[in-house]
Amino acid sequence: MINLTRHALGASRLTLFTALLILLAGVATFLSFPTQEEPSVTIRDALVSIQFPGLPSERAEELLARPTEEKLRELSQIKNIVTTIHPGSVVIQVTARDETKDLGVLWQQVRNKVAEAGAGFPPGTQGPFVDDNFGRVAVASIAITAPGYSMSEMRGPLKRLRDQLGGLPGIGQVTLHGVQDQQLSIDFNPQRLAGLGLSPQQLFQQLQQQNVLAPGGIADIGGQITTLTVTGEVLSVEQLRQLPIQLPGANGTAQSVALGAIAQISVMAADPPQTAAVYQGQDAVVLAVSMALGQNVHQFGVALRERLAQLEQQLPLGFAAHMVTFQADVVDQQMAKMKHVMIETVVIVMAVVMLFLGWRTGLVVGAIVPLTILGTLIAMRMLGVELQTVSIAAIILALGLLVDNGIVIAEDIERRLHAGEDRRQACEDAGRTLAIPLLTSSLVIVLAFSPFFLGQTSTNEYLRSLAVVLALTLLGSWLLSITATPLLCLYFAKAAPQDTAEDSYDSGFYRGYRAVIRRVLQHKALFLMAMLVLLAAAIFELMRVPYDFLPQSDRLQFQVPITLEPGSGSRKTLQSVREISLWLSKEPQVADSIGYVGDGGPRIVLGLNPPLPAPETAYFTVSVKSGTDIDAVIANTRRYLLKQHPELRAEPKRFSLGTTEAGIAIYRVLGPDEQVLRNLAGQIEKALRDLPGTLDVRDDWSTRLTRYTVEVDQHSARRAGVDTQAIAQALQLHFGGLQVSSLQDNQTRVPLVVREPSTTSDASPDLRGILVYPADGSTPVPLSAVARIVASSEPSTLMRRNQERAITVVGHNPSLTATSIVEQLAPQVAALPLPPGYRIELGGEIEDSADANQALLQYLPHALIAMLLLFVWQFNSFRKLLIVVSAIPFVLIGVAVALLITGYPFGFMATFGLLSLAGIIVNNAVLLLERIEAELHEGLPVYEAVVNAAVKRLRPIVMTKLTCIIGLVPLMLFAGPLWEGMAITLMGGLALGTLVTLGLIPVLYVLLFTPRKHSHIKANTP
Repeated sequence: MINLTRHALGASRLTLFTALLILLAGVATFLSFPTQEEPSVTIRDALVSIQFPGLPSERAEELLARPTEEKLRELSQIKNIVTTIHPGSVVIQVTARDETKDLGVLWQQVRNKVAEAGAGFPPGTQGPFVDDNFGRVAVASIAITAPGYSMSEMRGPLKRLRDQLGGLPGIGQVTLHGVQDQQLSIDFNPQRLAGLGLSPQQLFQQLQQQNVLAPGGIADIGGQITTLTVTGEVLSVEQLRQLPIQLPGANGTAQSVALGAIAQISVMAADPPQTAAVYQGQDAVVLAVSMALGQNVHQFGVALRERLAQLEQQLPLGFAAHMVTFQADVVDQQMAKMKHVMIETVVIVMAVVMLFLGWRTGLVVGAIVPLTILGTLIAMRMLGVELQTVSIAAIILALGLLVDNGIVIAEDIERRLHAGEDRRQACEDAGRTLAIPLLTSSLVIVLAFSPFFLGQTSTNEYLRSLAVVLALTLLGSWLLSITATPLLCLYFAKAAPQDTAEDSYDSGFYRGYRAVIRRVLQHKALFLMAMLVLLAAAIFELMRVPYDFLPQSDRLQFQVPITLEPGSGSRKTLQSVREISLWLSKEPQVADSIGYVGDGGPRIVLGLNPPLPAPETAYFTVSVKSGTDIDAVIANTRRYLLKQHPELRAEPKRFSLGTTEAGIAIYRVLGPDEQVLRNLAGQIEKALRDLPGTLDVRDDWSTRLTRYTVEVDQHSARRAGVDTQAIAQALQLHFGGLQVSSLQDNQTRVPLVVREPSTTSDASPDLRGILVYPADGSTPVPLSAVARIVASSEPSTLMRRNQERAITVVGHNPSLTATSIVEQLAPQVAALPLPPGYRIELGGEIEDSADANQALLQYLPHALIAMLLLFVWQFNSFRKLLIVVSAIPFVLIGVAVALLITGYPFGFMATFGLLSLAGIIVNNAVLLLERIEAELHEGLPVYEAVVNAAVKRLRPIVMTKLTCIIGLVPLMLFAGPLWEGMAITLMGGLALGTLVTLGLIPVLYVLLFTPRKHSHIKANTP
């Protein structure tokens, strides 16, 4: 291998100049580095929505859902198909497989497939519509309030504001939420129409026939081909008022009258509203702003605030803009916190190094730290890795690891100087002899994290930057440690007084360790047995430690999903949201809140899965003031909702990190029959409620609804001069109005809705008196004269998963992880009698954790094989390979002790800690075995070589591990819940892992390499 140290020392000016370039380029890169709150993760979901007003849920399942699912299942890249069916609507969430690369192509294939399914839908079906922007995260949500203005008056200024914000550089998309649809209402009096000899059906027909934009074909006129267009299209409200309506006259003559003369025409918000938003007790509209990829969220946020302040001045008097969520502020707080942790870590690391090596050598090693970080930033920018929570924490984690290489090199140079070697030769020999061992150990850590990089799940994608940044940092640290560190030591390391090799390790510290290691080697069998017992105990205890996939977020916001009773209208939901919003606005610890009616608003964090659109659903995002105990506010909100709004189901809770909700136990029961599914789900719900402390237990099917079926008596209907269509129109006129046409308003189609004075959106149980109008204008008849009204029940919700009916039961317990809940309920769930064709699955974070772990296991064998090849290349010995591999499991002893002392669960992030520990133990083992080989080359017997090597490696091993442990303290205390478990795992493993290196590896070496006839060590051996 090329001697990089010799080249670095020989071309010292070039080495220093390169280091200076890294410094300057790194600082420049950092100042303009793309930043965001969380890593970019591909949301592999799209929504397919289908509407057929009034269609029973079971018929919607049969006619709309199943045909669409069958077509979608023809696409091999589809992983899951989850269908939500309400009366009159079907929403299908399509999830792509993790290995799918080009989602744009897949979503187009989805559109093609659902279009094929739609060709067989019954007439009157609306859709299918495909939304593939389901996963876009909004970096800002802005509430616009305008007291005294109607929604129609707000619509124009809001659209202009949206379009003007869309021109801001770096904008991804601006969407409006809470905008209530408009409709043109045509209110008529049936008696007035009857007096004119005009039936409602004739009015509907004339409106549909006159408001037309139709192609007239292509004609050859005078030898020139031209296109003909026939238009009677209504383009304004005034034009609609003047629209002539033909009246049947006497003696076969006909007259016309303006529509405005026989009906009242008005522009109004759709009733009932499909969606709405409420900010601090006031009706509002929310602009959700997403950012283009690769932008710096802080700089983008500054530009957005400035642009919004300018545009706000152009809004009509009374309009006000309120920043509800703003990722730039969250990122600034996270960056400030992480920078604080980083500075603390750097100071601690340098202090520990200077304590052991002196201030001059300590500064030399410490100087490599910022240089490595800046070099890593340059490489991150080239690879497109943003600065966000995960990548910054990776840099902090690496701070404790990257100094290892520098410490080992500097310590070895200092040892050589003490032994009297020439300064330049000492620097060169230290780099040359340790380059391969240090590279091997660094590559082992990189390979240990490679499964996280190679895995294709959303969790792997979320944490991928951790593996990338660690690899960049460790390899950069290795390169600088064998080039820059020897060069700086050449110039600045203190020339120590020359000692003999024996004098260098004759202090009380070394003599004490020498005595301990001799005693251990004298009783190596007993020591090995004790270590095996401790390992078995550690594994047993770790099996009892609760498992937690990813923790909840510590952001100063929480969410409140709300569901009213099935069948509740959006007006009732809106009234509840207004009351809750007003209460929240008066709470002293609440900064602000935004409530959405009918949907969940924009996705403001990656772990948020907004509820699907439904009139009985609502969703709140609540921000609390700095320094507030957010859990206390959540508990207070829960008490208020239980006391003041017992009619609704609310779940106040924190946001989650990653892509799935934390702490929620989810059971899925799958099978064909509704009643069997409900019975099984009910038993699981009871078991959850019986578990002390469990909250928000529910299933996703809700209760059944009352349904009224109008059974038409065709003979009576014909005698009365009405048909089935007339009866259906009469019902629509009575409930909400009948859409007969539409008016084009720029890019929006505004429906023309005909209503009669009795029109209401409220359901009435007495339908018999509704009047049905004959087409010929004769006397209307009551509905009871031509039809029978039959009351029945139907499911309010049907859920399907991968073409099977599935009912989902959820619950959470603040004192238990999801895994702990499932473990405690396992006997009851296992005892449930499952008929043939039924099964129970686990979902949520447990399912995601299994997928993530499976992805790790998929690539872990490749990483292990690569590690073994490295060891064989390094040692050229299977026995040494066995020593290294055998030492790795013993880090579990320290991990178990640390988790038991702190009471922290073992989470997915702790897996990162374990992999780091494996690499660190390998690092120690490689260095110790390399030193043993050097001692053997000097002619020492195995026993003395092992003792001398252990003594000589004592200081660098203890120093590097102590540096790592103390350097992890800020990460554990201040970096946030995502990193606490990993930091605790690392600290415990490092503490006892050091004992493994300094005790177990010498014992294993003596056992495997001492000739059998000399294996016995006498008590008086010197």
